[in-house]
Amino acid sequence: MVSCALCGKRAVIRVGYLDKPLCADHFSEFFEKRFRQMLVRFDMVDKGDVVAVATSGGKDSLVTLYLMEKFSEEFGYSVFALAIDEGISGYREYKLDALVSVARKIGVELYVISFKKSLGATLDEMVNVLKSKGMVYKPCGICGVFRRYLINLAARELGANKVATGHNLDDEAQVFVMNVARSGIPNIVREWPVSRGGHEKLVTRIKPLFFTPEKESLVYSLIRGLKTPFVECPYVVYSARHRVRRELNRLEDEKPGVKYRIIASSLLYSRLLSRVVRKTTPQLCKVCGEPSSSEVCKACQFREYLGLGDVSLKIERVS
Repeated sequence: MVSCALCGKRAVIRVGYLDKPLCADHFSEFFEKRFRQMLVRFDMVDKGDVVAVATSGGKDSLVTLYLMEKFSEEFGYSVFALAIDEGISGYREYKLDALVSVARKIGVELYVISFKKSLGATLDEMVNVLKSKGMVYKPCGICGVFRRYLINLAARELGANKVATGHNLDDEAQVFVMNVARSGIPNIVREWPVSRGGHEKLVTRIKPLFFTPEKESLVYSLIRGLKTPFVECPYVVYSARHRVRRELNRLEDEKPGVKYRIIASSLLYSRLLSRVVRKTTPQLCKVCGEPSSSEVCKACQFREYLGLGDVSLKIERVS
């Protein structure tokens, strides 16, 4: 049995960069302290904020929801959960069930927006259209654009001035590598623990798990009983990110700490590039009136491509 370096109890995880095995109690203390430090260091929250936690029902978003609620009284902000039901059969219904259970357990209001009710089609139906057109666009690209679009609309509609997401260190390392591969300079500049949209219609986004490895998030979720089914989205096989994730995991096994070094590089490049990349205020999409980097936003471009009608935001309170 491996013992905790601090108290001698049974260890549940070895934190490599601390070079210490930790028990459930000491690891939880360490994990929560880092989460709180993120809120403070990056000025993520202020007294009186209303924070919508974008929750998928996966481990990272459940951990984010749990800890945002835990620290809400101390920092003087309020929290509610916001979920998107894309309509992915055999996947989303299980994650939503887990989310409803956790939201009720910790006493947080949960609101759900479905693709079907707000956009007119489930993601499964959209994918059928994509296939009929030769899969020019991949499911993850379509899904990501619509998810971000609806989360921003719903958060604003419900009075939130911040949106917290469960993006962890692994996620951020993958995004940086992909942005470098496609020369996504503006995206590199924007990738930061706090993303202020630059327009009154864009709700500020915060990422309290920015420096948290995925493995640690998993262990913490198990310790706190934040149960989620281990089901994977069936469309992940179409994603380039899936391949990047596997390769980064392989590199991390060979050279521990490589993900942290990638994140350090991403923040350095973000700061350096921000000095030379001209900041622009988003314009409003001429179709829907939402902020966009072009005349017609990506959501409206995809709606036209898929043959969907106008957006009709439907928000359902679940708990």
